[in-house]
Amino acid sequence: MHDLAGGLLFSPTPGVALIVGGLLTLLVPGSGKAALRKAVMILGPVGALVWVAVKGPETESLSFMFGTIFAIIAGIGALYNLHVKDRFEIAAEMAYAGSSLGVVYASGWLEMLVYWELMAVCSWLIVRCGRTQKASQAGFRYLLIHMLGGNLLLAGVTLKLLAGETIITCLTGNVDGAYWLILAGVAVNAAIPPLNGWIADAYPESTMGGTVYMGSYTTKVGVFCLIRLFAGTELLLYFGVFMAVWGACMALIENDLRRLFAYHIISQVGYMIAALAVGGPVGVDGAAAHAFNNILYKGTLLMCAGTVIFVTGRRKISELGGLGKKMPLTAGCFLIASLAIAGFPLLNGFNSKALVMNAVAESGNHWAELLLMVASVGTLFSVTLKLNYFVFFGPCEAAVEEANRQVSEREVPLGRKAAMVLGASGCVVCGLLPQLVYGLTPYGSDGHPFTVDHVTQYLELFGGGALAFLMYLEHMRPKKKLTLDTDWFYRKPLKYGVLGISRGCWQLFCSIGEGVYGLVTSGSRYLHHPRLLLEEKLGVKPRKRPDCLEDDDVLQKPAGWLVAMNFAIFLALILFVFYNR
Repeated sequence: MHDLAGGLLFSPTPGVALIVGGLLTLLVPGSGKAALRKAVMILGPVGALVWVAVKGPETESLSFMFGTIFAIIAGIGALYNLHVKDRFEIAAEMAYAGSSLGVVYASGWLEMLVYWELMAVCSWLIVRCGRTQKASQAGFRYLLIHMLGGNLLLAGVTLKLLAGETIITCLTGNVDGAYWLILAGVAVNAAIPPLNGWIADAYPESTMGGTVYMGSYTTKVGVFCLIRLFAGTELLLYFGVFMAVWGACMALIENDLRRLFAYHIISQVGYMIAALAVGGPVGVDGAAAHAFNNILYKGTLLMCAGTVIFVTGRRKISELGGLGKKMPLTAGCFLIASLAIAGFPLLNGFNSKALVMNAVAESGNHWAELLLMVASVGTLFSVTLKLNYFVFFGPCEAAVEEANRQVSEREVPLGRKAAMVLGASGCVVCGLLPQLVYGLTPYGSDGHPFTVDHVTQYLELFGGGALAFLMYLEHMRPKKKLTLDTDWFYRKPLKYGVLGISRGCWQLFCSIGEGVYGLVTSGSRYLHHPRLLLEEKLGVKPRKRPDCLEDDDVLQKPAGWLVAMNFAIFLALILFVFYNR
């Protein structure tokens, strides 16, 4: 039970259902028990969702909203991965989702910290489940970054606990050491620049299903904590706007399908951070609603991308094309989700963007409003138009068409198809019925999305964007080039810095070891021969040792004189004997 006085004990949360489910999957034998494993995979998220619903009346509205969508996407992700046989991957994914729910429902700082660290470890294991050298290397870098974030959070939480504050409270306006440490730790998970390169580095190297989970939880947990702890922090507005524009621009030039979506995670989180930064009821509700909707359409996009890679074996956009006829179900789901992320009317992204844009406009930061519109154009270009044209519906080169000859959607597992359909359906339902999401927000704000001005504005944006895309079609074509991210500025210096520190520590430890060894050796020598201390330290000359047969030194000297003496004695004895006869 949770100790309200101390806030140091843990209360059972809906995430426990998923964590226990993950542990159970490890106990289910790998062969012959597929049905049991699948049942555990589905029952875990269902149990978590029921727990969230039952716990709802006594739960803070923000936690209830994030808990609901986290449980839903855990179920969709489990359905998408239903055919996976790797028990360790399944266990890591379920425990990862459960620990994310644990952070959402945590009441005390220590409880939050424990689930936070568990989430980092599980997500690292998911990356490692890619089981390639690149996955191993990316996973190591991922773990280093999140260890940094976790240690910063640990330091901030420690200061809070030392000050006697055990219950989580909003930190806005209470600027102290703990404030900056906790903000920096949360910023790592939210991918706030310059520590954002880990997303495009690690997410594409994970498994297909693992990317769906990771795209839904880590950054959204970061957004949840920013809303809960730092809503109304004006400094975050600049970072949020930069993230929205930067992510869209990087996606526009990216050729790798999975890296492109990793950059769009950054861009979409930028909208959420900008909204929560301006604060107020509309800002908080806009950030929460956009996180809710983003999990649906981004999860669908990642599932569709994973299906394309699963069927074709290719992830470069320049190596794909003409898949609309080969994979109609995937293409249809992708089209819906790609329109939703760009904010097309009647889809869920349109409704939550209305709240975000209203909040920024009402704050008087018109420069931010303008830049967020620029980011929307970048999203339209890089996802809705670029991917649908070059991957699904546009013409393709002869070599690509030949490679697609054997491509068929029939080999896609039924669970994956069902998961994509559910995700796309969620985008449509929440788009047609915006109150389903608005009603879950902490303040119940209504964005009034279907006004003439708002609908007309986005239709003009789509029309003008499509025309510009066609005019510059050749420039939009993906290029086989390497893209550099913000980690370029610190990855090499950090590498050599760590190596330098490691070598310095190694030399220091060697010197200390040699010193200790010399001290122990000398001590042992003097303990065995105490007189050496007087002889060496006080200058006392050693006594000359007598020559005797018992002396080891004598036995080591030449023995000629001894032989001669013995011979003489022997000769004298012989003469004595003959004389006495």
